[in-house]
Amino acid sequence: MFPFGRSDDPPSRLALIDLGSNTALLSVLFGAPQEARCLRVAEELQIMTGLGRDKGPNGELDEAAKKRVLRALGHFAGRLHALGVPPSAVLAATTAAMREAPDGREFMALIRERTGIELQVISGEEEAEYVALAQEHSLPEALPILMIDIGGGSTEVALRRRGSTDWKTSTPIGSVKISEAHGTDLDALSAAAREATAHLPPARGPHTVVGVAGTVTTGFSVARSLRVWDPSQVQGKSMTRDEVLQTARRLAVMSPGERRSVPGLPPGRADYIVGGLIILATVMEHYNAMNLRISDRGVRFGLLWERYPLAVVEG
Repeated sequence: MFPFGRSDDPPSRLALIDLGSNTALLSVLFGAPQEARCLRVAEELQIMTGLGRDKGPNGELDEAAKKRVLRALGHFAGRLHALGVPPSAVLAATTAAMREAPDGREFMALIRERTGIELQVISGEEEAEYVALAQEHSLPEALPILMIDIGGGSTEVALRRRGSTDWKTSTPIGSVKISEAHGTDLDALSAAAREATAHLPPARGPHTVVGVAGTVTTGFSVARSLRVWDPSQVQGKSMTRDEVLQTARRLAVMSPGERRSVPGLPPGRADYIVGGLIILATVMEHYNAMNLRISDRGVRFGLLWERYPLAVVEG
């Protein structure tokens, strides 16, 4: 967890950054003048960087991917300066691609030097804890929550109750990894996903399944043909396992160019969405889940609530 002292009141301007294996995410929040603990989302940015793609023979980060990340985080730094967010009010984490790369620490130092953004690598279990915490605050009415977070380099699953996580686990398979290995071959993807998730713990008792992160929100957007990204049209909505599979099958038979023109599908996810959806469907099958709720509040919001547990986010 982040080595920060706990404080009830967040700063008036705060930024949350999640550098994942495929996407860099930034959320900027402003406090309300009358109520310091009440925050509103002032700006959100999403840039596809593909940090976990095309790694070297020993797992080294790809040079082109590193350049994309530096451009993305440089842009984030510019926005933080323009919006008046000080470096002390930035909570930033990075996940599977960086923690697995032998040159990850060296690259993080370069990011800090070039952009001023100080990232902290979090483990798979910490990642699961942060995302589970974010769901408790975002969808409290859904507790207990079985959280499924499909990332580019790993998949996290956790069972969250009010105030605590019963269990959490991380498996090193994500949408980028499985797609680089098996493309859009549905049989091969399904076999790989089942093998990777067979160890998942049981989730006893009633619970709500919540799917988190880009694979899930993109799958929902494609299934609903949402042409413009609007979190209010996604957060808390529902999707069935049949819809997940139907969407994966529809996209699998398309060419890469055809997928890039599908409404709701960002071009940077076109090569990896099928694999991610198959992982999601497989985990749902493992838990006999016929439907799930959607959340776009992942690791970065867990950072917020771990540091400022009494904060309330609007919008």
